[in-house]
Amino acid sequence: MRFLPWAIALFAGTLAGAVTCAGFVVKRSRIALTGLAATLAAALLVGATAAVWAQSGRADSSIASVFIALGALAGGYALASEVLPSVARHRPARPALDGVSPGTAVGVILLADAESDQYSATDVTRAMDTLERSDVPLPPHVARPFVYASERARFRAGGGSPARRAVDAIASALAERLRDDGIADIVEVAFCTGDGSAAETAARLAAKSGRHIVVAALTVAWTQAFDVASTEVHALDPSRSRLTVETTEPLWASHALAVRAAERAFAAFGNGGIVDGVVLVAQGNPWQIDRLFPDAMEQTTYLAQRIRAELIEAGLPAERVRQAWLEWEEPDVREAVRHLAALGSTHVAVVPVDLVFASLATAVDLPMAVERASVESDVRVAIVDPLGDDAAVISALRRAVAEARRRFRLDDGARDD
Repeated sequence: MRFLPWAIALFAGTLAGAVTCAGFVVKRSRIALTGLAATLAAALLVGATAAVWAQSGRADSSIASVFIALGALAGGYALASEVLPSVARHRPARPALDGVSPGTAVGVILLADAESDQYSATDVTRAMDTLERSDVPLPPHVARPFVYASERARFRAGGGSPARRAVDAIASALAERLRDDGIADIVEVAFCTGDGSAAETAARLAAKSGRHIVVAALTVAWTQAFDVASTEVHALDPSRSRLTVETTEPLWASHALAVRAAERAFAAFGNGGIVDGVVLVAQGNPWQIDRLFPDAMEQTTYLAQRIRAELIEAGLPAERVRQAWLEWEEPDVREAVRHLAALGSTHVAVVPVDLVFASLATAVDLPMAVERASVESDVRVAIVDPLGDDAAVISALRRAVAEARRRFRLDDGARDD
């Protein structure tokens, strides 16, 4: 019995540390539960310390028990942060191509790299796993719970992510256009990460529409996420004996997108002022990922240069158009706006380049960057909304799907021969 209070202090400290780590990671709806567990652990810890004092009557014993508890708390936090990736790792189902409809319809999957509607610890773990596999340096494990807390706060600031709702709106507009033109009757949405994966959607669509599936890439550049999703779709039928999949090119080469983005830039202030400076913002990636997928950077830069050319042709001086990055790369938005302010710009439009639809990047990150830039410079800054379901985006996707369908016909003709 004499050592029981010490054991309880050790256990309570370890538990309190683990619960503290969990408090940084869990959804906000579960914070109250972790708070209750922390309160119970703290009460147990205080009780154990008091029992040590009552049992020994010595101050040094009580002080020692406190230090043991603090050490246990630190150890519990460190242990929980180490096992966190394993606990919060998404374990995706492996879809199987159970059956393919004998129909001849063309099914279309609109594939987007859109975050989940609400914060999910598994999504954060997946993102960090991707960075780690690409040799991107990450914080030590004891600091990673703060990454989860930061992402949770980001979702809260945006009231959840609008990304998947925006993709659904694009899919609806595309489906209507494809039906009207007689190109395809079925359009389903899939996502590179999270629920509703491309492979699951492809297996389900094949059972409804038939062996021909077009994966329409809703992106400016072919990124790592799209590469992984496309590989998973092709893995459903490696021999291509039952399923024929055509993937469209990203939208980087669309002249209509460049023209529309330039038009929106000039209309950023409405009647409130004439735009005399433009910042073209791309999302950015670590250089380690750019090294693995150089085409993504080239394609994003190409579209940015096309938009720049349209702005210059419309009369904006070349030095008043700057490219910036939302994260990882330089210059950032703040630096680009300050540069334009130094050149005399008073009304600056910030135009997303590779952010095709609304997301937390456009709802939270970009406004925060613009706010910092506005505080530091005497200019008015307006953020141009992503193109979303704009007619230019729908037309570009429609042309890409039609071209993929034409390739199906060519392949079927070759088989007939």
